[in-house]
Amino acid sequence: MNDYMAIEELAATIRRHRAIMLQGFGISLRQYELINLARRHGGLSLAAAAVELDCDRPTMTVIARNCVVGGWLDRKPSRLDGRSGVLALTGKGEEILDRIESFRASEEGEDPLGVLPVDERAAFLRMADRVARRARDLWGR
Repeated sequence: MNDYMAIEELAATIRRHRAIMLQGFGISLRQYELINLARRHGGLSLAAAAVELDCDRPTMTVIARNCVVGGWLDRKPSRLDGRSGVLALTGKGEEILDRIESFRASEEGEDPLGVLPVDERAAFLRMADRVARRARDLWGR
């Protein structure tokens, strides 16, 4: 078995579960990731979002446009460069993120990491973070 197969399978399973869960809210996984990113940054450019979410620019444009149409994001002119825009979270965007977080909190019993005792879970997450940082150092985003 390839060293990375279990990690790849875990990541794919988590993404699939999140995508299915988000369908109930009428939002795609990529849209959720973008509006959550806008919340964390307090607004960001399309180019920055594409880099941070490891997405090509044309695809990010479509995702952002759909988020604006959905009312979750607003596109405002940049104060630094009037030719570019900043994606900012709207009140409706805050609401859907709050609803999703509330739902996810109610799913706590369905946590795959729940099979690990608290100390093993903490150690696993520390190791996973260390490996992820090393992978970024070696291979970039």
